[in-house]
Amino acid sequence: MSLQKQYSLGELYSLAEQCSHDYPATLARKIEYLTEVQVLLGRRAAEAVRDYKRLYAERKRVYAEAYLAAGKDKAQRAELAIIEIRLKEADAEADKVRWHNAVESNDQVINSLKYSLKVLLAEYDNPASARR
Repeated sequence: MSLQKQYSLGELYSLAEQCSHDYPATLARKIEYLTEVQVLLGRRAAEAVRDYKRLYAERKRVYAEAYLAAGKDKAQRAELAIIEIRLKEADAEADKVRWHNAVESNDQVINSLKYSLKVLLAEYDNPASARR
């Protein structure tokens, strides 16, 4: 389907929410939308990991440079040099975890909907089911 270029993450979620759970076709459409969401979430999660790793590498570099430049109390001076980077790194790590959790959560929703679709299709195929 590849709606990623056409819609934002929020728009895809909105389209998925508009789909009814009462009919197999609309439930399948919802699963398709959420699958597209999963791709976008995965990309965001990967970007968050990259951002975190870059800040980690920068912190290590600045620490080493400050350590080598310091006369005495090398470790303390190096730690003071990286305080701001540590704070940015903490924020980046939180983003990394948040996006990872979003991917996992969306995956669970998709699996649940697939099961619901399977049950719904079984109900439609069962002539004894007068419900539908």
